[in-house]
Formats: sequence, C-alpha cells, structure tokens
Amino acid sequence: MNNKILAAMVYAMLLMLVSACATDEVTLAPNTQAGDQLESGYLVGKWCTNRELTSTANSAAGHSAVLNLDQQFWNFKASGKWQESGTGWMYSNYGEWQLQGRDTLILDPLRGNPSSYQASFTNSGVDLYLEDQAGQFLVLSRCD
Repeated sequence: MNNKILAAMVYAMLLMLVSACATDEVTLAPNTQAGDQLESGYLVGKWCTNRELTSTANSAAGHSAVLNLDQQFWNFKASGKWQESGTGWMYSNYGEWQLQGRDTLILDPLRGNPSSYQASFTNSGVDLYLEDQAGQFLVLSRCD
C-alpha cells in the first residue's frame, strides 16, 4: 500500500514539474516603433529585466540611470496570465496582462493597481521596451 502512495506522489510531482516547464508558443516581433500595432503573440514567453539596456534607455531620455534594478523573470502566458520568478526557474502567478489599443501593455497585479506601458520592440523582437506614464523605461530581453 505504501509503495502505491509513494508512486502516486512521485508521479504527481513529475507532472507538476513538466507542466511548470511547458511554455506557450513564442512569436518573435519585428522591429516596431512606438505606436505600431502590436500582437498579443509578440509578448508571450519568458522575459528578463535587462539592467544595461534599461540604464542606457533612461539616460538617453534624460532620466537617471536605473542601476539598482533587481533581476526579474517574467512569463507572459497566452492565456493572459502574468507569472514572475526571482530565480528564473520556479514561476508563480503574479497577475494578468493584456494589450490595449495599438501598443499599450496593461500589467494588472493580483495585489495593487494596474500599470500601463507603451510597448515597442527592437532587435527583431528580442528586446521589449516598456515606457511608463512618467517616461521611465523598463527593458526586458527574451530569456527563453
């Protein structure tokens, strides 16, 4: 009896691990400019904060460089779920995301208020530039 319970537990754990690692299909975005029509598929997949590009983009816009930006790993699911991880390995649900209009990304966390960003891509869809309402940039790079 104990062997059956142990086998069931191991099977359940393996199933959870495989389902956590499964990713949605990723569609690379073309180089887009602010205001270009974005498709939801462009954002699907795993993204990492890019401290160097964020710092450069903010400095070029006349803002202070963001040097204390923590490394974050985001996973935008095709279902509209937004997951976050501190390690890049185990992700947990953090909220929902959606595109609004041509190029506005809405991030709605489970706790707190939604944030909106103007989104555009460079480097053939590898880098995602997010500009908030105050003109500050957050740059994410694909980390699949």
